[in-house]
This record gives sequence, C-alpha cells and structure tokens, in this order.
Amino acid sequence: MEFEQVYRSHYKNVFNYICFRINNHFDAEDLTCAVFEKAIVAWGKYNPDFSAEAWLIGIAKNTVTDYFRAKGRRTFVGLESVLGLVYGGRQPDEIAVANEENRDLISAMSRLKERERQILALKFATDLKHNEIAELLRISQSNVGAIAHRALKKQCS
Repeated sequence: MEFEQVYRSHYKNVFNYICFRINNHFDAEDLTCAVFEKAIVAWGKYNPDFSAEAWLIGIAKNTVTDYFRAKGRRTFVGLESVLGLVYGGRQPDEIAVANEENRDLISAMSRLKERERQILALKFATDLKHNEIAELLRISQSNVGAIAHRALKKQCS
C-alpha cells in the first residue's frame, strides 16, 4: 500500500478524531498534518498486517496527548468541533436542526467520563473496530464494547 493512498483514505477520520478530542478546528488541522508527517517518517516501520487507520489513530492519540501536555491542559474532549463536521452542503433549515441535535450531543458527551468519551470518539469519529480500539487503549475488546454500551445507555436514560 502506498502512503498517498493511506493519506487519502484516512485523513478525514484522523481529523475527526482529533477534532473530537481538542475542540479546535484550526489546531486539529495542524495536528492532523503533524500526524501524517510523523507517519511518513515512520512509514518504513509500518506493519501492513496492522490496520493503517488504527496505526494512524495511535499516532494521533499520542500527538493529542503531547498537544495537551504542551498547553498544560488535562481535558481530552472537545465536542464543539462536531458542529463543523456535519454540514456539507445542507440547507439553512437542515443546519438549524443539526445545530440543535449537535448541542444535545455535546451536552450529553460532556457528562461522560474521560475514558467513555475517548472510546466513543474512537468508535464514531473513525472506522475502527472494537479490537483495534482495544489494542490502541491497551484494554480488552469486551471492555471496549461494555464501556461504549454503558456510555450510550447512560445518555439514553
């Protein structure tokens, strides 16, 4: 697989994941570029038996951690950025409905624990499967499913 193909296939999911985490569209663009810069440098070490997206999200996860360390912040979720990800050519009335739904989503996500937000961000902002999320977070696959299920159930009740 060529790096350009990996870039084109996974840029959006890496960007979405970072947006979920940092709540800053402009910094998310910069960090996404940094992720792909790190990835191209490490491309020779990439194991094609491992999901390219999971590999990139792992780099993104570390890049976001470094970003917050540099900023001296401890929070890892920025859900306001979801608003900018869902518009894509919609009409004004559709945008208004989406805004209200997204405000509800942001409010609901802000009530979750950090681990729950992180797993839901990985689950819904990317195409990663539970086993890939488990490997990234160094937890069991069943734990990923249980945490995601409880987090979603918590928001529905």
